[in-house]
Amino acid sequence: MLTHAAAGLDLPDDVGMAPALYGVHVEARRQNNRGHVLLRLGPYTQARHTDHDVDRLNAYQDGQADTLMPGFTLTVKGAPFDVSDYLAYCDPYEADAVALLAAAVGREDAP
Repeated sequence: MLTHAAAGLDLPDDVGMAPALYGVHVEARRQNNRGHVLLRLGPYTQARHTDHDVDRLNAYQDGQADTLMPGFTLTVKGAPFDVSDYLAYCDPYEADAVALLAAAVGREDAP
C-alpha cells in the first residue's frame, strides 16, 4: 500500500483475495451447556473494530454476569461473519454494541 502511495499510484482493485469480514457473537448458555447465539454483530471490515466491541461487551457484563441473564452464562467472542446468514446480524456501525446487548437481555440501563 505504502509503495503505491509513495509512487503516486492508485491501489489495485483486485489483489486476488476476498475482503475479510468479521463478526461478534454473544452466546447464552445454561449450566447443562445448552444455549444459543443471543446477539450477532457484523460485518466488521477490520479485526481491531471487532476486538474493540468484544472488549466493550465483556466489560459491560463483568460484575453483573449473575443478574444480566439469570441462569445463563454469556460469552462474547469474535467470529467469522457468515454472509449466508447476514439477516441475523445487527449492523455495528448503526448502533452501539452495548446498547444492542442491553436491549437483547431486556435491560434499559446501558451505559
